[in-house]
Amino acid sequence: MKTKLFFALILVALLVAPLWAKGPNGPSTSPGLTDLEKANILYLFEEEKLAHEVYVKMYEKWGANIFDTISQSEERHMNSVENLIYKYGLDDTVVTNGSEVFTNDFLGGKYIELRDEGYKGLKSALEVGVKIEEMDIDDIEGMLEETDKPDITRVLTNLLDGSNNHLDAFETHLQ
Repeated sequence: MKTKLFFALILVALLVAPLWAKGPNGPSTSPGLTDLEKANILYLFEEEKLAHEVYVKMYEKWGANIFDTISQSEERHMNSVENLIYKYGLDDTVVTNGSEVFTNDFLGGKYIELRDEGYKGLKSALEVGVKIEEMDIDDIEGMLEETDKPDITRVLTNLLDGSNNHLDAFETHLQ
């Protein structure tokens, strides 16, 4: 009897051990992700951050509700990508950096360029919105071709839909 109980406990421990190794939020490493997928996820977070922060600045400057509404949507986009960062145990420096701080030098420079361009006038700010969404769409479409992971594909597809909606909204306001 004791032997059966002992073997039953060992079997349970062997079955449960992989779950403990994952931790409460999934794996702590990025198994199965390519270096390109990892880089794309981190880049995408900062690209969504760029959009969010530019739109916040444009709302503060011009008071146009479109910027407030879309900046809130961009924050949800950031949260979706942040979930991937934590799920795959990627470097979360891009998440913990403060406002207007970018790890990626290109995006940091692009943020300043687009923010300053948007300060020229409301029409310029709306045109900046178009530029940001077109950039997002191009990048997301490329990233979709570079992954076969269902969770990443789902997030990218949702972000692509959102960016297309944002682009339509900015173009409508410009007309």
